[in-house]
Amino acid sequence: MFNRLPASRLPPSCFLSTSFSLRRPFTTTRTKFNAKESSSFKEGAIRYKLFVSPFAKVFLGAIFTYQVIYWTWLKLEMDESKYTKNQEVAALEKQAKELTGTQK
Repeated sequence: MFNRLPASRLPPSCFLSTSFSLRRPFTTTRTKFNAKESSSFKEGAIRYKLFVSPFAKVFLGAIFTYQVIYWTWLKLEMDESKYTKNQEVAALEKQAKELTGTQK
């Protein structure tokens, strides 16, 4: 069906268009040739990367628990001080009524 021309008869432009070494890559960043080399910092970071998420969860849970307990304690103290002040005001009002009642 199709007759192929021998490589000696093909024009040189045909070789250039199919050459992959002359094509420009689509990426703008350069590839690292020494990808196997890694610094000790990266090795240490990879080792502790597994513990970051659990540590953050426990730490944030502890802060949340502390804040809930603190706000609850503060609310109870405010209720207690309000109760004692209301009792003191009631006692003073009763005493004021007795003093004004005896004077009339």
